[in-house]
Amino acid sequence: MENSQNNIEFIIHRGSHQIGGNCVELATRNARILIDCGLPLDYDEQDIETQNEIRENAQKWLQNCDAVFLSHYHADHYGLLNEAPQGTKVYATKETAELMKISGMFGEDLTEYLDIHPIEDTVTVKDFRVTKYDVDHSAFGACAFLFEACGKRILYSGDIRLHGKKGVLYKNLPQNVDYLFLEGTNLGRGVRQKTETAIENEFVKQFSSNSDSLHLVWCSSQNIDRIVALYRACVRTNRVLGVDPYAAYALELAHQNRQSIPNKTFPSLEIYFPWSFTSWMFEKDRQLVLDLRRGATKLDQTDLPVNPSKYVLLYRPKLIGDLNRYISKTKVCLTNSIWAQYWEQDKSEINRLKAWIEDKPELRQKLPDIHTSGHADVASLQKIVEHVQPKCIVPIHTEMPEKYKKLFQSYSVLAVTDETTIDLTNTKE
Repeated sequence: MENSQNNIEFIIHRGSHQIGGNCVELATRNARILIDCGLPLDYDEQDIETQNEIRENAQKWLQNCDAVFLSHYHADHYGLLNEAPQGTKVYATKETAELMKISGMFGEDLTEYLDIHPIEDTVTVKDFRVTKYDVDHSAFGACAFLFEACGKRILYSGDIRLHGKKGVLYKNLPQNVDYLFLEGTNLGRGVRQKTETAIENEFVKQFSSNSDSLHLVWCSSQNIDRIVALYRACVRTNRVLGVDPYAAYALELAHQNRQSIPNKTFPSLEIYFPWSFTSWMFEKDRQLVLDLRRGATKLDQTDLPVNPSKYVLLYRPKLIGDLNRYISKTKVCLTNSIWAQYWEQDKSEINRLKAWIEDKPELRQKLPDIHTSGHADVASLQKIVEHVQPKCIVPIHTEMPEKYKKLFQSYSVLAVTDETTIDLTNTKE
């Protein structure tokens, strides 16, 4: 983008008409920043040519940008940062920065070549003054950003909801901004989302009604609210919650911020160490593994087939191979606590899980879903807008930007298409 003096422009590189893969650019004459740089949700389903095009585009967007502001650590928001030039500045919450560091043990270590800056409150990047606001989402450490430049105030919601444990945080968002970039993942779904307390009660019912089974629950290790709901349900049903090392690290980080969140020292929480997983971890950082084990209760996996009714395990599809070493002949109950479309993705670990289920006749029926969205429902979006009172709303992270004008009739709505440059200085809200 080219700018006249004191002008500010934006371009939605991706996200104006799709959920996930967000990337927004803000630019003045002297500065250019990106907000998120995510991997499209359907990336793995694309052919090689399309995948290469997606990565080449990300390289162009990231080239010579002054900084990237990362709203949270979900792949559809950070997944293309590995295309950034070495030394690219990335600003994120302290929690997101820690997750990036820890995730380097389990996959690609972005911290090795990116310049990560934890943002506590406000930072300045050339013409931009940027303030972080914590929000409720299914990712630990998620935030919104307020960008101030050239006399304009632009609020980027990131992914946000009100029905989680920290939903009240939306009341801290700034008011009377010029532009609100507002996610609309759940527009068109017409469903009021459940609270995490309701989810906890459903887990209690599930664990009680299948009292003689080992329960495996698939949910994100970064969804701290969900793991807390699982833990509380385990306590209420006299079970032990088993978590893998990655989830244990995430809980440890969350515990540092809020002591009520269970960590490795809590009763009814144990860490299981899958063999292949742990061997790999030892090779990457032996000391971190030893630190994690110190003071923790290690789950004895040989006890799983002996006392299946004692345990609930947080798992991911890629861990099934290791777990099956111990539970191949055990009565098992599987529960999905994830976005339903993840189950439909054509990924090797999901396909292996499906094949494993086919070999266990008792699991062939539809898996129960105990889940609530990480995104705001319609009523919540209206509350956010009523609080913020923006002069103009820009749809983002949505498949239905056309619904914004009907939903927010008292507000100006600026719906654009990907790769369209908008001069905010001269645009009438």
